[in-house]
Amino acid sequence: MHSSVKIALLLIRVTFGLFLLAWGLNKIVNPAATSGIFAKFYGIESLGAASSMIAGGLQVVLAVAIILGLFKTISYGAGLAVHGLSTISTAGHILMPLAEGSNLLFMAGLPIFGAILALFIARREDTLLSIDTMRAA
Repeated sequence: MHSSVKIALLLIRVTFGLFLLAWGLNKIVNPAATSGIFAKFYGIESLGAASSMIAGGLQVVLAVAIILGLFKTISYGAGLAVHGLSTISTAGHILMPLAEGSNLLFMAGLPIFGAILALFIARREDTLLSIDTMRAA
């Protein structure tokens, strides 16, 4: 495989992992805001601080696994599912980005979704600095 493709996959993997890491850490350090987000976008009204921190901790673990290229089928698939649910929950903003009360920034979720879907599809070719690849060697 051409080295530029390996570099591109590494960049997608690391930046997506950092994206999930930031949101996971936010769930831990700002559980009140997380409760508001879960109420508004997911219809979960009673997310407590402990639940927010547990969800954040799990997301941090997932983000680190993605960054390291560890258990790629599971971690990339879980990352795709997490971001996919997040994207679906903001579908109204995505479908009508210029409507009053909408937020154009939700459109940023689409290229992220496309990138992680591409990474999942090409996970076997994602070998540069991947723990899975180092373990197999």
